[in-house]
Amino acid sequence: MKTKPVNKVRCTEVAKYVCENLDEQLNSRKCRVIRKHLLTCPKCSKDLIDMKKVIALYRKESVPHIPKAIQKRLLTFINHK
Repeated sequence: MKTKPVNKVRCTEVAKYVCENLDEQLNSRKCRVIRKHLLTCPKCSKDLIDMKKVIALYRKESVPHIPKAIQKRLLTFINHK
């Protein structure tokens, strides 16, 4: 069965994919489509910048381990903005 080419993505897909692959330097077709979307969507672009800022803050500070349940709640909140 052939898969449908990935040409467009919705904002919710971008947020989920970016969160799941934030530290990856991927170059798949989906990544290229997402990068293109980020160049044309101010909301997703801002969301990505905000996520990177939060991560930078966490990396600067010595913070305790965040439980999986709290991580899930945070991602749910981010995805429903």
